[in-house]
Amino acid sequence: MYEAIGGAVAAFSNAAMAGQVSIQADAAAEALDKIGKVKDELSDLLKKGKSGGGTDVQLGANPVGQAIAKKSMGRFDGDDSFVAVLTLLMEQTQKAETALKQSIANYVDTDELHAAQYNRAYQ
Repeated sequence: MYEAIGGAVAAFSNAAMAGQVSIQADAAAEALDKIGKVKDELSDLLKKGKSGGGTDVQLGANPVGQAIAKKSMGRFDGDDSFVAVLTLLMEQTQKAETALKQSIANYVDTDELHAAQYNRAYQ
């Protein structure tokens, strides 16, 4: 599942960087605003996650309870965990934002080129 999302964002990013995608800034404004809000939320969640989620799992002051608590926290912040997924989502969100901004720049470049061509042809 993660590969599909990353693949879609990568394809969009590659197309934008190659100049194959363009979008008018006004049309993209709402998307950029929403991406900014998502990034803010992800940043907050990552800060909480990297500090242990703000809570400790307490299952008892015995070896079994402590072992299960440690395993539960490992699932929260291990390699294949909530924090790892949030980190991946943040990376993909930043790539999407960069690609969208590049698409706006592509639109502006194309618009300016066409305007210059039009002015040369009709002056």
